[in-house]
Amino acid sequence: MHEMSIVESILGILREEMVKHDGKRLKKVTIRNGRLAGVVTEALEFAWEALIPGGEFDGAELEVIEVPVKVTCGECGEEFSPEHNRCMPCPKCDALLGHKVLEGKELLIDSIEVDDQL
Repeated sequence: MHEMSIVESILGILREEMVKHDGKRLKKVTIRNGRLAGVVTEALEFAWEALIPGGEFDGAELEVIEVPVKVTCGECGEEFSPEHNRCMPCPKCDALLGHKVLEGKELLIDSIEVDDQL
Protein backbone atom coordinates (compact mmCIF):
# COMPACT_ATOMS: atom_id res chain seq x y z
CA MET A 1 0.00 0.00 0.00
CA HIS A 2 1.95 3.02 -1.26
CA GLU A 3 -0.68 5.37 0.19
CA MET A 4 1.06 5.04 3.59
CA SER A 5 4.27 6.55 2.21
CA ILE A 6 2.24 9.20 0.36
CA VAL A 7 0.60 10.26 3.64
CA GLU A 8 4.03 10.32 5.33
CA SER A 9 5.22 12.69 2.58
CA ILE A 10 2.11 14.84 3.00
CA LEU A 11 2.74 15.02 6.75
CA GLY A 12 6.31 16.17 6.06
CA ILE A 13 5.04 18.95 3.79
CA LEU A 14 2.46 19.94 6.41
CA ARG A 15 5.19 20.19 9.08
CA GLU A 16 7.19 22.53 6.85
CA GLU A 17 4.13 24.69 6.10
CA MET A 18 3.16 24.90 9.77
CA VAL A 19 6.64 26.24 10.63
CA LYS A 20 6.63 28.65 7.67
CA HIS A 21 3.27 30.13 8.60
CA ASP A 22 3.60 29.86 12.40
CA GLY A 23 0.57 27.58 12.70
CA LYS A 24 -0.03 26.10 16.12
CA ARG A 25 -2.53 23.37 15.28
CA LEU A 26 -3.60 21.76 12.02
CA LYS A 27 -7.38 21.67 11.73
CA LYS A 28 -7.91 20.37 8.21
CA VAL A 29 -6.07 19.48 5.02
CA THR A 30 -7.74 19.10 1.63
CA ILE A 31 -6.17 16.84 -0.99
CA ARG A 32 -7.07 16.73 -4.69
CA ASN A 33 -6.80 13.14 -5.95
CA GLY A 34 -7.08 12.67 -9.71
CA ARG A 35 -8.70 9.50 -11.03
CA LEU A 36 -5.53 8.73 -13.02
CA ALA A 37 -3.14 9.41 -10.11
CA GLY A 38 -3.14 5.75 -9.07
CA VAL A 39 -4.04 6.54 -5.45
CA VAL A 40 -7.03 4.86 -3.80
CA THR A 41 -8.93 7.43 -1.74
CA GLU A 42 -10.06 4.90 0.88
CA ALA A 43 -6.47 3.69 1.36
CA LEU A 44 -5.27 7.30 1.67
CA GLU A 45 -7.89 7.94 4.35
CA PHE A 46 -6.96 4.70 6.13
CA ALA A 47 -3.27 5.66 6.13
CA TRP A 48 -4.15 9.11 7.49
CA GLU A 49 -6.17 7.59 10.33
CA ALA A 50 -3.33 5.15 11.11
CA LEU A 51 -0.57 7.79 11.18
CA ILE A 52 -2.00 10.88 12.87
CA PRO A 53 -3.30 9.72 16.29
CA GLY A 54 -1.02 10.74 19.13
CA GLY A 55 1.16 12.92 16.90
CA GLU A 56 1.32 16.65 16.32
CA PHE A 57 -1.64 16.48 13.90
CA ASP A 58 -3.91 14.43 16.17
CA GLY A 59 -7.53 15.40 15.50
CA ALA A 60 -6.85 17.02 12.13
CA GLU A 61 -9.41 16.33 9.44
CA LEU A 62 -8.52 14.99 5.99
CA GLU A 63 -10.78 15.86 3.07
CA VAL A 64 -10.12 14.18 -0.27
CA ILE A 65 -11.62 15.68 -3.41
CA GLU A 66 -11.70 13.16 -6.23
CA VAL A 67 -10.91 14.83 -9.56
CA PRO A 68 -12.52 13.29 -12.63
CA VAL A 69 -10.60 12.84 -15.87
CA LYS A 70 -10.96 15.60 -18.44
CA VAL A 71 -9.29 15.30 -21.84
CA THR A 72 -9.04 17.11 -25.16
CA CYS A 73 -9.45 14.99 -28.27
CA GLY A 74 -6.29 14.82 -30.35
CA GLU A 75 -8.30 14.69 -33.57
CA CYS A 76 -11.06 17.30 -33.25
CA GLY A 77 -10.16 19.24 -30.07
CA GLU A 78 -13.38 18.36 -28.22
CA GLU A 79 -13.05 18.55 -24.40
CA PHE A 80 -14.81 15.74 -22.58
CA SER A 81 -14.85 13.61 -19.44
CA PRO A 82 -14.59 9.93 -20.40
CA GLU A 83 -16.60 7.30 -18.56
CA HIS A 84 -13.62 4.93 -18.33
CA ASN A 85 -9.93 5.45 -17.61
CA ARG A 86 -8.62 3.21 -20.37
CA CYS A 87 -10.99 3.44 -23.30
CA MET A 88 -11.75 7.08 -24.05
CA PRO A 89 -13.65 7.42 -27.35
CA CYS A 90 -14.32 11.03 -28.27
CA PRO A 91 -18.07 11.72 -28.14
CA LYS A 92 -17.79 13.97 -31.21
CA CYS A 93 -15.53 12.06 -33.65
CA ASP A 94 -15.03 8.62 -31.96
CA ALA A 95 -11.19 8.96 -31.97
CA LEU A 96 -9.61 6.64 -29.40
CA LEU A 97 -5.98 7.81 -29.35
CA GLY A 98 -4.02 11.03 -29.09
CA HIS A 99 -6.04 12.71 -26.35
CA LYS A 100 -4.36 15.24 -24.05
CA VAL A 101 -5.19 14.87 -20.34
CA LEU A 102 -6.24 18.22 -18.85
CA GLU A 103 -7.28 17.04 -15.39
CA GLY A 104 -7.26 13.82 -13.42
CA LYS A 105 -3.55 13.03 -13.02
CA GLU A 106 -2.94 15.32 -10.05
CA LEU A 107 -2.34 14.45 -6.43
CA LEU A 108 -1.80 17.62 -4.47
CA ILE A 109 -2.47 19.50 -1.29
CA ASP A 110 -5.26 21.92 -2.21
CA SER A 111 -5.61 23.73 1.13
CA ILE A 112 -4.48 23.71 4.73
CA GLU A 113 -6.58 25.09 7.58
CA VAL A 114 -4.65 25.98 10.73
CA ASP A 115 -5.43 27.44 14.11
CA ASP A 116 -2.96 30.06 15.34
CA GLN A 117 -3.74 29.20 18.95
CA LEU A 118 -3.31 25.96 20.84
